[in-house]
Amino acid sequence: MKYATLTWVKPAIDDTLKLTRQSLEQFVENQDDTGPLQEAVGWLYEIKGALVLLEINSAMMLMQEMELVTRSLLEGKIQDKEAAYDSLMRALIQLPNYLDHLSLGYPDIPLALLPLINKLRHLLNQNPLAVNQFFIPDTGIDVPQAKTAPNLPDDKLKAYVEKQRQAYQKGLVAFLKGPNKMAGLKLMLTTFAQLQQATGHYSISKVWWIAEAILEAIAQKGLPLNESLNNLFKQIDLLIKQIAEHGNAGMRAQPPAKLVGSLLYYAAQAKSNGARVVAVQQAYHLDYCLPSEALLGSFLQIFAGPDIELMKIVVTILQDDFARIEETLDIFMRADTPDVSDLKPLIEIMHNMAYTLHLLGLEVQAKSMLQQTSVITAIVEAQKIYDLAQMLSIANALLKIDAALDTLATRGNHARQQIQQEKGLMETQFSDVLKVVVDEAKIELAEMVQPIITFIDNGNVSEELQAIPGRFQHIQGLLAILGEQRAIKLLQLCSRYIEQHMIKNAVVPDERQRKALADAMISIEFYLETLAGNPLNSAQILNITQHCLATLMPATAK
Repeated sequence: MKYATLTWVKPAIDDTLKLTRQSLEQFVENQDDTGPLQEAVGWLYEIKGALVLLEINSAMMLMQEMELVTRSLLEGKIQDKEAAYDSLMRALIQLPNYLDHLSLGYPDIPLALLPLINKLRHLLNQNPLAVNQFFIPDTGIDVPQAKTAPNLPDDKLKAYVEKQRQAYQKGLVAFLKGPNKMAGLKLMLTTFAQLQQATGHYSISKVWWIAEAILEAIAQKGLPLNESLNNLFKQIDLLIKQIAEHGNAGMRAQPPAKLVGSLLYYAAQAKSNGARVVAVQQAYHLDYCLPSEALLGSFLQIFAGPDIELMKIVVTILQDDFARIEETLDIFMRADTPDVSDLKPLIEIMHNMAYTLHLLGLEVQAKSMLQQTSVITAIVEAQKIYDLAQMLSIANALLKIDAALDTLATRGNHARQQIQQEKGLMETQFSDVLKVVVDEAKIELAEMVQPIITFIDNGNVSEELQAIPGRFQHIQGLLAILGEQRAIKLLQLCSRYIEQHMIKNAVVPDERQRKALADAMISIEFYLETLAGNPLNSAQILNITQHCLATLMPATAK
């Protein structure tokens, strides 16, 4: 997960946002006292610093505009103070939801913050930001499942790439100026395919891969050609030249992020459904970076609603009501001579709960609650005779509603649509359980690190080091639940190395072995992240783990 670190610091950010909101409210109530507003400026500056460190650029830009508006209020430079208060309060509601969205592992959707940012800029008499300025894809993603680049010496690589560059230039000229543009386009596509074979898994390959997708979209009339796009193709020629002149060093250099971002901007706009275009759009989550109006509208609704913290408060209140209903039904069913009038207080409670569920947007659950209320009412008014099957049906329906609320309290507005369907509810519940399992495994892994470091430093076999094989067995048990057999085998090998070499023989690993062991442990952690939804390739990560273990135990890690 790109923003995994956010989950560690988000509680502190939420607390600071709450303090900011309180300070702004205090100032609105008494505008003669500017102290609370000065405090708000300080809180906003603190949050902005945290977002810069987390590299959440979209949220950081919103926070920057909020800080500028608050400073301008403090200095008396804003005419429409009511609009400023309203925009700042909206931002303080929207930002926690936006950070919830990222911390739950959903892709970034920067454009959802653009309307609010432009409202704040308008208050400062600043020009609005354009959509392309808020197109912020993750340019660090490389080509998925790319093949390893052949290990060519510099002279052969330079000669090969120079030959491809000449072919590319020929195709580019025909594509831009010649009478037969399609012939030029096909030659460029062939060149990109040849370059991908030469550069393989290196980051620079993403340029050829994305450019292929753009050419495919142009060929399928899903993307119009323009001068800016022509300039990007010319810049690609300079990138090919870099490898032709510098060989392996040029190939290993990171491609310019601005070039990759610009290419992705056009790939995001492509309307065709070719295999290359779809693969690039999915790999870089371009439907989130440049969303449709419908998708953007749905996320704006989510971000404008109550955040997870508020959801938890509402759900806690509702679950107190559930406890009262459960207790009443339990006493009623256990009574020797049940009195249906004992169920009467439940009618009002359940009606109110249905209304609250409606306000939360849980229409399916609200309807179900009203249905159970009608059944209880009919029993109380002697219109329906109760029996065990009837009461079990009510209890089952209430349990499903309770489960939906649990999911809502954990995942917030993002889960609302899914939990309207029983299948979606089961999926979100499984996702939550899976996250708990992965978090527990990561804790076990983290607690192994210090005993290993201590052993490497002093060579003494501590009780903590001796406990490591047991910790590995615990992780293996968790993975067994998920059926992750290959990962279990690799964990067994890692555990065996520590048990045999470090615990039994007290052999301190040399520098090469230390690096291999560290890399193996890190790759296992990355693998656990993929189980929790990280889009990294789990098979590739396990390949790295196996390679590290082969360094440690050549005879067994096969």
